[in-house]
Parts: sequence; C-alpha cells; structure tokens
Amino acid sequence: MSAATTYQDTVGSDYTVSEQKTDARWAKTRKKLLDGGRQVFADQGVEATSVLDIVRAANVSQPSFYNHFDSKDALAREIAADFFRRDKQTKQSIFEQISDPAAAIAINVYHTLAIATDDPVIAWTLIKSKGLRELVISSDSDPLAAMIKVGVEEGRFDVSSSRTAAIAIRGGALAVVQDLLNKTADANAVQEYQGFVLRLLGLSPEESRAVVEQAATIELNHTKNT
Repeated sequence: MSAATTYQDTVGSDYTVSEQKTDARWAKTRKKLLDGGRQVFADQGVEATSVLDIVRAANVSQPSFYNHFDSKDALAREIAADFFRRDKQTKQSIFEQISDPAAAIAINVYHTLAIATDDPVIAWTLIKSKGLRELVISSDSDPLAAMIKVGVEEGRFDVSSSRTAAIAIRGGALAVVQDLLNKTADANAVQEYQGFVLRLLGLSPEESRAVVEQAATIELNHTKNT
C-alpha cells in the first residue's frame, strides 16, 4: 500500500496518508508556536516581543511561523480568543443560572479575578499587552453590561450607563489581577473588590457584604462550559 493510498475520513471525503502526516506536523508546529507565544507574551508583553523571540521559544524556524500566522499580533489574537471564548461562556452560564443580578455580578467578579491563579500565563499576557488589555476593558461582547442593565431595570442597581459601569469594573479587575499576580494583594482582595463593585452599582455596604457572602456559597453547574 503506497503512502498516497486514500482512506475515507469521518465525513466521507478522500484523505491521504501523506496529508495526514502533513496535518500532524502542521498541528504540532502550530501548538509549539502557541505555547511559545504564550510564554514569551507573559514574560514580555505583546508589544515588546518580536517574531524572533517567539520562534526561539517555540524552537521552530521563522519561515514556519509565517506559514501559520501573518504577524505576532495574529498569534496574540488567537491566544486571547480562546480565553475570551471560555470567559464569555462562563459569564453567560453564571447569568443564566443566577436570578439575582447582584449575586451574578459578584460571582462574575470572582471568576474574573481567579485567572490570576487559574491561568497566570494568560493573565500576564493580558496585563503586559496594551492592545489586549484595552480589548478586555472595552469589550462589547462581554455579557457583563447586559446583566448590569437587567439589574437597573429590576431596580437592583442604580447606574445611568451600564456600559460605562462594565468598563470601570473590568478595568479595576485587571488592576486587582496584577496585584494578585505580584503577590502584593491583601488576603481578602477578591472579596473586597466584589464588595466594591456592588457598592459602585448602588448597593449599600451592608447589603454588598451579605451578597458577597451568599455568592461564596452558590455552586454552579459548569457543564455548559465544557
């Protein structure tokens, strides 16, 4: 049987052994570039990183890089896109499962800050990369502003602009994430920021503390994010 013998793949189209080997090599190289890019971006930020830095970290040739990505920014966008996809799914799941907008926001804030411990590499990439950081802060695709709007409509929150409030919340969250990454944050930094956000949205200090305590006891069904 020759290397060009065709097989039927799972969708019924012809697929050659040589194509399978090529795809395997292509996927392996792409993974190396993504892994190398994640590490270098976390160390230096996107702006300070060159394509040469990336290929050295990935141990691939520079021409191979351009077989996969047009630029370092294209690589950074792909790395960030996976994070944004998972983050959006998590937030949508929270907002679908939690009826109280205040508790939903408190849980959302907790999960946002958890990136510092759950995925410090992507956290440092976002912190050190101006373009990605601004994308997080001003994102239109994040359901946070929509949930704030629901809270305003239900009389739970008192803000005049849901979008502005969401931008302020995300911007502050990145500052707290950096403090957590630097290990200079207070022991109760997460709970303090959750309470701060709720007070920003119009809750009293007493009610904010109660909601944060309640949110810590809520168990979510994460099956929608798998």
